[in-house]
Amino acid sequence: MNYKFIKLLFTTSLILAVLSCGSEKQFVRNSIDLSGTWQFELDPDNKGIDEKWYAGDLSDSVSLPGTTDSNKKGYINNDTTTLHLNREYKYEGAAWYRKKIVAPDNFKGKHIVLTLERTKPSTLWIDDKFIGNSYLLQSPQRYDISDVLTPGTHFITLRIDNDLKLTPYGNAHIYSDDTQTNWNGIIGKIFIEATEKTFIKGLSVKPDIANKKAAVEIKLENGLEIPEIEVELKMSLIEDGRKDELKSIEYKVSADSVIRVAYYFDESPKLWDEYRQPLYELTALIKNGKIIDAKTVKFGMREFKAERKQFSVNGRKTFLRGKHDAAVFPLTGYTPTDVESWMRIFEIAKSYGINHYRFHSYCPPEAAFEAADRVGIYLQAELPFWGGLESDSVAERLKKEGVGMLSSYANHPSFVMFGAGNEIWSGHERVVKIITELKSIDSTLLYTTGANNNIGYREPEEISDYYIGARTPYERDTVLTHLRLSQAFADSREGGILNGFYPSTRINFDYPVSKIKIPVISHEVGQYQIYPDYSEIKKYTGVLKPWNLEIFRKRMIRNGLEDMDKEFRRASGAWSAICYKAEMEAALRTKNMAGFQLLDLQDFPGQGTALVGILDAFMDGKGVVSVDKWKQSCNDVVLLLEFPGYCRRSNEIFEGNLKIANYSDKKIEDDIEWELTDGKNIIESGVIKNYVSEQGTLSDAGKIEIKLSADKPSRFNLKLKYAQYANEYPLWVYPSEKNRIDFGDITVADKIDEAIIEKLRGGNKVLLFPDHKTIENKSLAGLFTPDFWNYGMFKSISENNKKPVSPGTLGILTDPDHPLFEYFPTDFHTNWQWFSIIKASRPLILNKLKNYKPIVSVIDNLERNYRLGLIFELKVGKGSLLVCTADLEKITDYPEAFSLYKSIVNYMKSDAFNPSYSVDERQLKELF
Repeated sequence: MNYKFIKLLFTTSLILAVLSCGSEKQFVRNSIDLSGTWQFELDPDNKGIDEKWYAGDLSDSVSLPGTTDSNKKGYINNDTTTLHLNREYKYEGAAWYRKKIVAPDNFKGKHIVLTLERTKPSTLWIDDKFIGNSYLLQSPQRYDISDVLTPGTHFITLRIDNDLKLTPYGNAHIYSDDTQTNWNGIIGKIFIEATEKTFIKGLSVKPDIANKKAAVEIKLENGLEIPEIEVELKMSLIEDGRKDELKSIEYKVSADSVIRVAYYFDESPKLWDEYRQPLYELTALIKNGKIIDAKTVKFGMREFKAERKQFSVNGRKTFLRGKHDAAVFPLTGYTPTDVESWMRIFEIAKSYGINHYRFHSYCPPEAAFEAADRVGIYLQAELPFWGGLESDSVAERLKKEGVGMLSSYANHPSFVMFGAGNEIWSGHERVVKIITELKSIDSTLLYTTGANNNIGYREPEEISDYYIGARTPYERDTVLTHLRLSQAFADSREGGILNGFYPSTRINFDYPVSKIKIPVISHEVGQYQIYPDYSEIKKYTGVLKPWNLEIFRKRMIRNGLEDMDKEFRRASGAWSAICYKAEMEAALRTKNMAGFQLLDLQDFPGQGTALVGILDAFMDGKGVVSVDKWKQSCNDVVLLLEFPGYCRRSNEIFEGNLKIANYSDKKIEDDIEWELTDGKNIIESGVIKNYVSEQGTLSDAGKIEIKLSADKPSRFNLKLKYAQYANEYPLWVYPSEKNRIDFGDITVADKIDEAIIEKLRGGNKVLLFPDHKTIENKSLAGLFTPDFWNYGMFKSISENNKKPVSPGTLGILTDPDHPLFEYFPTDFHTNWQWFSIIKASRPLILNKLKNYKPIVSVIDNLERNYRLGLIFELKVGKGSLLVCTADLEKITDYPEAFSLYKSIVNYMKSDAFNPSYSVDERQLKELF
């Protein structure tokens, strides 16, 4: 049969090995591409097997690669849950796929394999002959069909079943509707490949940098029973868009099932890391007089190790600036299988200083590893597990997943770490057994037995090469153990360090890190909510619909807050970015810390809708922080300044200890320059000459001392510069003065009673600090940090565990140019000088005041959408009322609180105090 005719009719292509042997080209592997139209039938009642659907035509059709969602098959989804994005078409169960093919004559007598790059549990028939099953989710499913695919016409029938009972791994992100969805279908490459009966079943390449060689392991299937075989190793270097051929090496060896040879470089090989990505391409040819088979893989010369408490790459210490990835792909509902999509993702992340990805309870397809190889990102893939491993059969299935992952992806230099899953709470002995077996297969990766097992209360297993946790287990529930600044209220008092302690830059994790002997990575760092900009809804043009966001928007409109979403996002986002800065710098200030894994750079639109990213679900920026500002705290070199607090008094001596975290690829010698500026003028400056920062160190670079001076409350920025790196810290300086205020004709009160109403009737000015006990049911507690993850999820968890519920707010929104702030410099968003004030507040619920904007609004979470006021003013009859829900009278020892108090009073004494929003006495009483 003519080759061109086969290609025309059956989209048969020749892949992998068009190899030159002298002047003659030989085709050693043939394949048939099966992408395109397939017959299709849903089988919700599981009757297809009994009715022998594999033996006849199916009534519908779909396009593969694809899913039931992308093909608009299944049931129209009317579920408008706010827990996650919503699938327009939903289906869980068996679905059948059938395709007619013609196998060419040159398939005769060959070894033939059907490959499905990524799918769900499948069953295969060729014609009416049952072939087998596969349950692999995270690596290609391969079926040996050598005995049945003779030359001629055949039917391939696949039953794909995405019933969650077949994947008993918990809420793993490989199939969760919270993330990439539990789709049914086949994605990626779908093809049949024919080789000789003696063929290369597997090809593994392991770098040996010290000996300038690559160890090559060939797994051989010797169906032709050849006693001896020639092996040729062809090598190319791919770098900077060029591909250069290197020398070839030949061996003659016994045709054993495993053949171990090596490729020796003439010169020191070029090393792969986050800075440089030279890739080598190895083609192994097996011959017996003529070429029998060939297989090609790309790899990198790279050595990634755990050395004491930190990681090293090619002998150089590194620090992992990681991003959590939950398979959020709103347009398709499944993870991309093309390199270009992953290149875009990794390049965006790297532009924000990220050098590491943790794939939460899933493993991405081949394309992700190839893209990471090119971009220079260190990857941690995980088994698809989240829960308690109480079943030996589930453990055995997970082991097979792990073996498949190693077989498919371990050659990639970007694949450096392997996790057993997420937050495993029991069955640890089974996990240890799995990891032990996987480690025996490939010991070049680093392994851990889970991320944040038992919520950080379990010690690392002896087999683990590194530890990931939100805390260390040795002191139980105390901030001493915390490895990040934020926690849920359900997990730690007041949500952890950042909300519970007066702000400073001296916080680090030295103590918990000192308790662990292996590298420590902080788990799911941040989780600071940002309010949505609802114009994002129009971006959801694919299979997933943002009905959750539409419901939240309706609630916002119902409370009269329409058109506030953009302002709320801008303010909550700016504050969230500041909190992430604090998180990342606390980790970098920690001696011997190995890295952090953010949750997240990107929004997570599931688990109750957790919009915790400075990028949206599409990896597009929200406009809340610039890349340059973000990278001040997320880069290979970070300038760190330690000092006890952001709010200071005039005439104090500011002392700051300067540290430099240098995890770049080189020693740096340069001047460290600093300057204190008020935004217009340089107040003071200095330089530390010719400072040498050694690679792989957290070094003490000296002290900065400044005598602070301010005639009025002032905001300063302390800017640092070293080589091409910069950082800055805000300082608020308040005059040294006695805490005395002249109230003039202002009446100060703590409740609305008849005496106060009479004052207002008479046209007087009233400053109200409401007694918190009297407004407890009409207000919320003050929360300094943005709410953790999302309000609904952790409200339920807290209530079930009989723990306090977070107030659930996202920071403040205000106008810094409002005359009330003349004596209290502020941004439009929360910043560090608001800590004592917000913590002493109870923002009042103002839902009944339609179209009203407080002077200081508190941004509520997207689920509840209350209108909340921390400081607001009202006209009551002839009188003027200003309400501050922070009890400033009790916290005047804080200079920032006294400054705000004085600024409020000065404003009320001025002509600028003239409230325009009127309420009557009944409305006023209802508010309080």
